[in-house]
Amino acid sequence: MNRLRSEQILSPLDLSDRSDKVRSKISKSEAVVVMDPPNVQWMTGFTGSNGTVYIDHERFVLITDQRYQEQGPLEIMQTRSTAELAISKNSIEELPKLAGRKTIKLDSNKVTWASAVRLGETLEGDIVPSSPLNALRAQKDEREIERISLAAKIADQALKDTVPLFSQKVSEVEIAAHLDNKIREYGASESAYKTIVASGVNSSKPHAQPSEKQIEQGDVLIVDVGAVVDGYRSDMTRTFVIGKPTDLQENYLGVVLEAQQEGVKILEPDMPCAEIDRRCRMKIEEAGWGPSFIHGTGHGVGLDIHESPAINSRSKDKLLTGMIVTIEPGIYFTDICGVRWEDLYEITETGARQLTLSSKSPQA
Repeated sequence: MNRLRSEQILSPLDLSDRSDKVRSKISKSEAVVVMDPPNVQWMTGFTGSNGTVYIDHERFVLITDQRYQEQGPLEIMQTRSTAELAISKNSIEELPKLAGRKTIKLDSNKVTWASAVRLGETLEGDIVPSSPLNALRAQKDEREIERISLAAKIADQALKDTVPLFSQKVSEVEIAAHLDNKIREYGASESAYKTIVASGVNSSKPHAQPSEKQIEQGDVLIVDVGAVVDGYRSDMTRTFVIGKPTDLQENYLGVVLEAQQEGVKILEPDMPCAEIDRRCRMKIEEAGWGPSFIHGTGHGVGLDIHESPAINSRSKDKLLTGMIVTIEPGIYFTDICGVRWEDLYEITETGARQLTLSSKSPQA
C-alpha cells in the first residue's frame, strides 16, 4: 500500500508560543474562554470531544473530564503546549475559580445558548462575545503548512486514481466512496468534508450531495475533495466533461478558469480580499454570467474547512503571509450544469504558492 503519509516525515507541532500570542491580545483584566474544538486543538493539541480552555495573564488551563485524563496530558506534551490540565465533571463550574471578576472574551463560534446562559449565571465578570483566536489561527506556521500541503498532495493523488472510473458505468456515490477510500489509503485520517460529486443537472448545485445518478456521456462533472492530516484540511475542486466538451461547455470552463487566474495574479500580502473577489467576478460579468456566480471567491483553510480570511465582496480582511486560502469562482445554471475551479494557496512574502496540483484538463 502506497501511503503518502509514511513517505513524508512531518516536524512535530510546536504550540509553545500559542499562550503568548493570545495574551498579547488581552489586557490583565481580561481572560479568554475557548470551547470550539478546533480552537481548543490549536491552543493545546487536545483532540477530545469535551475540552474548555481558560487563559489569562497568569493561568492557561485545559479543562476536560476523566475520559481524557491520559489523552489530555499526552497530547499537551506531544505538541509542546504550555497548558495545565484540570479534570472536572463540569468545566463551567471550574471557570469562576479561575476568572474571578475578569472580563471574559468568549470564543463564541460553537457555544450553545444554554452554555452561554450558564456562563452568564456562573461568572462574576462581564462576558464579551469576542475572541482573538480566529484572527490568530489565520496565519499558519511552517508545521501547520506542512500538514495542509500533505493533505493537498493526498487529495491530488486520490483524484488522479479516481479519474479512470469516469469512463465506466458508475454513480456519483460510488465515485465519492472511491475518493474517500483512497484518501484514507494514502494516510489521511478522513476526508476534509463530505466529498462533493455532482454530474449533469446536479452540478448546478454548489454543495450538491452525491446521488445514485450514473455518470453519462456529455455530463459536466464537479468533484470537490479534500483530506485531513493531524486535523489540518485541504480543499480542491475540479470540473470534468464526460466525453468531448461542446463549444458552450468549453466556454464555461474557460471563462471560470480565466476568472480564477485573475484572482491568483494578485495574491500577495496586504491585498484586500474584497479586491480579489472583484477581479474574479469582473471576468465572469464580462462574459454575461455575473448573476450565475452565486458564492464568494474563497476562504481560509486550516483546522476548519472555512475559516479566516473571507474572500468575498463584503470582506474587510487583507491577506497576510502564512495564510492558506482557496480561490474558487464558479457559475451555476439551474437544471443545466455548473462549473467551478478551486485551488489552495499559501500566501508568501513574494506572492502565493499553489498547493493543489491536480490537472485542469476537463475531458474525462
